[in-house]
Amino acid sequence: MPNLDKFLKNGKFLMLAFDHRGSFKKMMNPSDPEVVSDAEAIELKKKIIDSLREKFSAVLIDQDIGFKAYEPKDKPFLLPVEKSGYEKQGKERITDLEYSLDSLINNGASGAKILIWFNPYAESAQIQIETCKKLIEECKQKDFPFFLEIRTYDGENEADKMSEPEREKINIDSLKMFLRHKVYPDVYKLEYPGSAIACQTFTAALALEEKQIPWIMLTMGASFDEFCKELEIASVRGCQGFLAGRALWQEACSLKDEELEKFLSETLPERFQKISEIVSK
Repeated sequence: MPNLDKFLKNGKFLMLAFDHRGSFKKMMNPSDPEVVSDAEAIELKKKIIDSLREKFSAVLIDQDIGFKAYEPKDKPFLLPVEKSGYEKQGKERITDLEYSLDSLINNGASGAKILIWFNPYAESAQIQIETCKKLIEECKQKDFPFFLEIRTYDGENEADKMSEPEREKINIDSLKMFLRHKVYPDVYKLEYPGSAIACQTFTAALALEEKQIPWIMLTMGASFDEFCKELEIASVRGCQGFLAGRALWQEACSLKDEELEKFLSETLPERFQKISEIVSK
């Protein structure tokens, strides 16, 4: 089993999520993302990463923009194996792979991540599970850490747009389906499941006979304040940290000059410090 200590700081996963690709350019120029050059995106990503370099325990980056922006690579980093976005089949979403594990290893990555769009009530659920099982087996053979991110949806509706009972049900049903099929990544990266009870259910479900699989939270489209509230509820109920993205840094995409510099030098480090303290209590 891979050693996960390299991803930890004070015993918690304090990780920056920054593998956003097309969506990052869209945030930089919502009306016309195509005019944003790679060089401009790389420059902004580098500024954001550098502003948090002393605070995060590890970072998730993409192979193109993030990989070039993250210099020097002095802390562990994850790379994704999936294509950006998903293949749409009717109302179902299928994850396509783009990168091999060997390519991640050759690029110096410390682990792999996959984002799986998941509807436990759809036919595609089995396809998505099989994709994960194959990757986990390959990662085990290479002793390479594997982080599994599950994003739930039902039809066109993603979990963060659902009512609390719907959000609880689809998240719990999804995780339990993965576990029934013995999908055991090294770390589960999960949505806030809607309530304190659902967080406790996550932790209990991941207490296997042979080990406790850690779970950490992703931010989705939450505001920073919303994420803080959710993280506080989750952390006292077994969540082991975060891989935090847009809720932290999204405003940087629309700021310029002095406003951007102030955000990077003050607001962003303060935000990361706050969520680190929440999970470290």
